[in-house]
Amino acid sequence: MRRAGIVLLLSVLCAGVAWGEGATVAPERVPELKIALDVTLTTAISVEALKRTFKDPRPDGSDYGFPSGDAAVAFALARVASEYHPEQRTLWYLIAARVAWSRVKREAHDWEDVIGGAVLGSWTAESGVRNGGIVFKQWEW
Repeated sequence: MRRAGIVLLLSVLCAGVAWGEGATVAPERVPELKIALDVTLTTAISVEALKRTFKDPRPDGSDYGFPSGDAAVAFALARVASEYHPEQRTLWYLIAARVAWSRVKREAHDWEDVIGGAVLGSWTAESGVRNGGIVFKQWEW
């Protein structure tokens, strides 16, 4: 399992454990967290499906590179955070751009990989934000 997949899995498990242990979330934050989790899951699944479809190798020849999962999730979460915290929109997108740039700098991806990831993440998040979710839309929290 790739690093991004492991991070996603651990994040979901930690959130579940915290929720089960009685961790409280301010009611007004629940929609934001629901959309963030929904968009992250949808983006990660989409990235993996596209990697297996295109089978574009990374610059170092290992595994598949297109689209960049890190860039996709970073831009997806930047879009969600911008919806709920518009005064910090520039910060969210600067962080996402830094994540994307770091993937190219480390030679883990080419520019087209991170641009593709950024577009995918932004599009997925836009859909999730506008529709109240993608996967978890029907669930009451």
